[in-house]
Amino acid sequence: RATVPEEAALGSCGKVHLTVSPLQDNYLELNWINWNCTSFAPDYIVLSTKNLREEDEDTLSSTLTHIRTGDHPSGYYKTQVKFREPWLPGNWEFDQERLRADEGEHCLPFWIASIKQDVILDSRCLAIQPTWMYDNRQHLGRKKIGNLLIPGTHNSGSFTGIISYFEGYVLNQDRSVWTQLVFGIRYLDFRVGFVPGTGFYIYHDQVRVTRIEPILREIRKFVQLAPQEVLFVDFHRFPFPRNFSQDLHRQFTELVYQHLGEHVVNPAGLQAGSGPTLNEIWSQNRSVVVSYADRATVNQTPWLWHPIKQFWGDTNKLGTLKQYLYGAIYQHKSSTNPMWALMMELTPQPWDVVLRKNSLRNLAQGVNRQVTRWVRDEWFSDVNIVATDYFLGNDLVRVAIEGNKANPN
Repeated sequence: RATVPEEAALGSCGKVHLTVSPLQDNYLELNWINWNCTSFAPDYIVLSTKNLREEDEDTLSSTLTHIRTGDHPSGYYKTQVKFREPWLPGNWEFDQERLRADEGEHCLPFWIASIKQDVILDSRCLAIQPTWMYDNRQHLGRKKIGNLLIPGTHNSGSFTGIISYFEGYVLNQDRSVWTQLVFGIRYLDFRVGFVPGTGFYIYHDQVRVTRIEPILREIRKFVQLAPQEVLFVDFHRFPFPRNFSQDLHRQFTELVYQHLGEHVVNPAGLQAGSGPTLNEIWSQNRSVVVSYADRATVNQTPWLWHPIKQFWGDTNKLGTLKQYLYGAIYQHKSSTNPMWALMMELTPQPWDVVLRKNSLRNLAQGVNRQVTRWVRDEWFSDVNIVATDYFLGNDLVRVAIEGNKANPN
């Protein structure tokens, strides 16, 4: 097959990407750009197990599904091919004993291609991006953290540990924190609670989800294997008990420091303006920025950064969310922390829970595709942290990589 060059911008006609449905079926989703198309509008989209750009690939044997774009004018098609929990390539499976893993992008065995007549317009795999920051250091090193586009997850630790009847309104993710980091997520949002006699847990509001120490171990192991990837760890709320005391804050920060202390970036002199550049952080040989919601604890703990302001729309309606986020982008002011976060997810309202509708998975299915478009096509030079539910349902890691390289700020 003939192919066209790959350099075209992410938002140009014929560009493709794969996502994973947040619904429990976990089907792969085909996404392609079909606006501003002149002569290069694709005729077909193909899902395959191999890269069709490689000359000698047998197209038929590797094809999982193919569709005519004319039958799907939205630029989206949900396949019947399940993603499930694949093996992470490049030695990135979680293993406490592992000493090294491979840098760079690593493809999972799922490829999407857009084709016009017999020409491949674009081809991409679903990939892990465990070292994307340092891979692109020539483009990113001089950028300040407050000017970077950082892909994140909302309620990052809320991915397991809940009985199925309740999980629709408690779990915001379906991948472990380790898997989130390996796929390229760099902002983690945690809500922490304490249970006497058993210790600290991830909470979602007043609901206990899972123990936090295994998550801290995963973060530490990831930083050991990818020491140049800068992580932004946000302990954003402490919902349980309601009177989370200063003594509990002291105990918890000691626990965090026990796991991450040798990797934390000291904020002294770095929180003004748009913050330090990645080069300045890399020069410290440390890579974990820990922000903390309790200001009294921050003032007593020199390695903690000030709280990150989160903009959360608290709505289950797409139009209302976009309007709220647009207002936040153009009205926000940097506070004591150079970073700020847009929470790009829809939220079930009280009656949704009572009536068992608008689960977090269903709402993520409705918003994630739009979030990719909003950031890629309208906002990529105007946002900082973008946090989502069920992150494999959007393309924000790839948008962040390409957007940061293109953004002159």
